[in-house]
Amino acid sequence: MRFDFWNNSATRDTSTPLRAAITAEREGRGAGDALQVGSDDSYERLAAILGLSPGGTVGGVTVNERNALGFASVWACVLAISQDLAALPCQLYRNLPGGGKEQVSGHPASRVLNLAASPLQNAMPFRMIMHATVLLHGNAYALIKYGPKYTIKAIYYKHPSQTEVLQSDGRLYYRFSGDATVYQDYEVLHLRGLCLDRYGILGLSVLSLHRENIGTGLAAQRTSARFYDNGAKVSGTLETPNKLTPEQALKLKTQFSAQYQGADNAGKMIVLEEGMKFNSIGLPPADAQFLDTRKFTAREVASMFRVPAHKMGDLERSTNNNIEQQGIDYVQNCLTPWAVSTEQEYQLKLLRTSEVDTHYWKHNFNGLLRGDAAARAAFYRTMTDIGAYSINEVRALEDDNGIGEAGDVRFVQVNRQTLENAMLAKPDPTKQPAPVADPAA
Repeated sequence: MRFDFWNNSATRDTSTPLRAAITAEREGRGAGDALQVGSDDSYERLAAILGLSPGGTVGGVTVNERNALGFASVWACVLAISQDLAALPCQLYRNLPGGGKEQVSGHPASRVLNLAASPLQNAMPFRMIMHATVLLHGNAYALIKYGPKYTIKAIYYKHPSQTEVLQSDGRLYYRFSGDATVYQDYEVLHLRGLCLDRYGILGLSVLSLHRENIGTGLAAQRTSARFYDNGAKVSGTLETPNKLTPEQALKLKTQFSAQYQGADNAGKMIVLEEGMKFNSIGLPPADAQFLDTRKFTAREVASMFRVPAHKMGDLERSTNNNIEQQGIDYVQNCLTPWAVSTEQEYQLKLLRTSEVDTHYWKHNFNGLLRGDAAARAAFYRTMTDIGAYSINEVRALEDDNGIGEAGDVRFVQVNRQTLENAMLAKPDPTKQPAPVADPAA
């Protein structure tokens, strides 16, 4: 990925009638002939200014996209967020003139986002890779392809290493490796994370910002593996009162290692002859603090991605009482910001100009926010008692079919009334009550 600014001109491709029509429709004006881009800092220089580096090693371990995913905590966080967001239905709604909203079906972009992104990918793998890429690299790109009447036909994922980002006159343009065309901003989906560059255009890479944290975890993971591979419980020195030749010492070491070294041989009883002694110098894992180091690093990674520990399989501090609240916190503070950013990008790039102000995309979090059966029953009972939900609406939230027109009726408690009716029923203090007849009279 490069944050690139040119001094020369690059031609915008409006050679086909389709692209010319799209350009005119989306820009509200005729297509221009050339793109003039001013010079500025490259992404590499920007990274250097911010003290970042696109690569590097920590403790002898190279930190890059593939290696970082080899660290279990990074894999768990990226997989959890990308899978959870990609599995959510992304629904298109339209604002009604008199207020309220309605769900829109049959829109071409809905099929792309919820069924098939392109002939190469179904919708869920596409959305997963977009979210995983922006989580790791800070930016994710996809090229939008149009069909007849400039409707969305397909979306093709582009890796950041294949992408150049250009700026001119307050707008962004994109170019991809192997393709000389300069694409306009509305032709490319661009998801981004935290942006701290001069123009707020490119998201920062987690791999660059947290290279030390991830590298420490990878180094501890590699050291732990080597620790067990070398035999944690029988590692040490062999002592003998006899003098050995170099050939005898090498043979003894080879035979001893073959019989006792390695995790599979750990704990075996050692048989020594001719006054030979074994002096253990290996440290058990608790003393070497491998487990504590890896646990601490895993929690740091979780905090980087704002993922609760139980989503990574760490249930040490989770209980039946708090894990539901942790799940809700995960939806509200981790998934929701990413979802809102993605929805805005979809609204601007996947809808026509005439639809942008009246239509919007929304991820459906109902499935993730559901409590247990008792909590849901109490919530639905309250909502139906005050007339907020009908029976059919409750059944829809539970993914059940409605029961017909009778299920659309709303109910309220008999002993509830409006404040106005309560005031009308209040007695008038100026009127005296009628005398009560004496029964004995």
